[in-house]
Amino acid sequence: MPKEIYLVKVGMNMTEGVVEEWYIADGTAVDKGEMLYRLETEKVNLDVDAETSGIVKHVVGEGVTMKPGDVVGYIYATDEAIPDVLPEAQAAAAESVAESAAPAASPARPAVATTADGRILSSPAARRLAGELNVDIAALNGSGPGGRIVEADVQAAADAARPAAPSPSSPMARKLARELGLDLAQVRGTGPGGRITKDDVERAAAAPPTPAGAPAFASGEDRVVLVRGMRKTIAARMFESLHSSAQLTMDMDANMDDAVKLRNQLVDEWRDEGVRPTYTDLVIRAAAKALEKHPLMNSVFGEAEMTLRGDINVGMAVALEEGLIVPVVRHANQLSMKELARESGRLAEAARDGALIPDDLQNGTFTVSALGMFGVDAFTPIINAPQSGILGVNRLRDDLKWVGETPMKTQVMRLSLTWDHRALDGAPAAQFLAAVRDLLEAPFRLLV
Repeated sequence: MPKEIYLVKVGMNMTEGVVEEWYIADGTAVDKGEMLYRLETEKVNLDVDAETSGIVKHVVGEGVTMKPGDVVGYIYATDEAIPDVLPEAQAAAAESVAESAAPAASPARPAVATTADGRILSSPAARRLAGELNVDIAALNGSGPGGRIVEADVQAAADAARPAAPSPSSPMARKLARELGLDLAQVRGTGPGGRITKDDVERAAAAPPTPAGAPAFASGEDRVVLVRGMRKTIAARMFESLHSSAQLTMDMDANMDDAVKLRNQLVDEWRDEGVRPTYTDLVIRAAAKALEKHPLMNSVFGEAEMTLRGDINVGMAVALEEGLIVPVVRHANQLSMKELARESGRLAEAARDGALIPDDLQNGTFTVSALGMFGVDAFTPIINAPQSGILGVNRLRDDLKWVGETPMKTQVMRLSLTWDHRALDGAPAAQFLAAVRDLLEAPFRLLV
């Protein structure tokens, strides 16, 4: 019996996922433990390994949205007969048979099928995608059961209408290009038939970069980019957050002279241990301590009640190319400054490497988001629902303060707090923000 390849479920809240890329081509061999496919979910992406050795057969193609636990393929033993028609997976998987699994000379598709009342027989996902890609669904022939038009049919029609695809590439080349942030469309393949190899990617990465300002594509040319995965989730959650809570933002300056001195001292003190605290770490620590005395800011506002969260778990927004992700520093108020800096460093590195696990992203009760490294003086962060507050960290800037009649140079950081006015009014929100400011202005308190 073949071994099913499932769409892996990562985290209790995962509702859908996509086989972003098959590392093992349809009909080729895989060894146990070898990378099989790359999973894209609404929060994290990860590589899935083969649980056994054998011949891989795809049931769904790349980019098809599935539910956790759906069968996306099979692994047959090397001495096992592979049927011409694979066993049906599940209803969701049966809607979208992978194009790569079809024989080279496939029979003509049946004419478009209709229901008894004359409607075109098509899946809801296919109709939605057709609207997004501006594809005339009435002009398609369905490959699903009974001639039903499925997502793969719409995607194939959209792909056919676009310019020629870039050169083929090996799985290892695609993986390395993704890790290096390299566009494969800019790589010249030297393999058979122009196939892009791992060596081609390495050579392209070592080549001088394209001059700044050079266009990424032809001037005046439109590009269609599908909104899915992390970007789709961010868009939905930000829209929902703004429409489900009463959000206001206030700004407050913190004098950072002593905080700058402390941070520099800690960098020197912990250098041999590989711990390098950032200004954002100081703010996270200050926010965690302030939340202990201002529990309304560490709450969830429901329809009939409020829940004051017992744990203080501070999310730290990390900007990636594909969007913003918020790993969580758990029990931030109970960690020492060194422990917090070490944990935030681990989470930031894992986020950039795509190595976060679902537990790293769950149960946040408050969020800190930093844009100071981009020279931002003030912004309006959006609450990470269902939390009640988010604190924005802006750039460290030079300013003046007066000591008697004498002006003196000082360093200042503006803090931008967005809070849910349903959970607390302006005065208690300002008191919380002032508590964060006071801790940063007397930063020795962050060490105790």
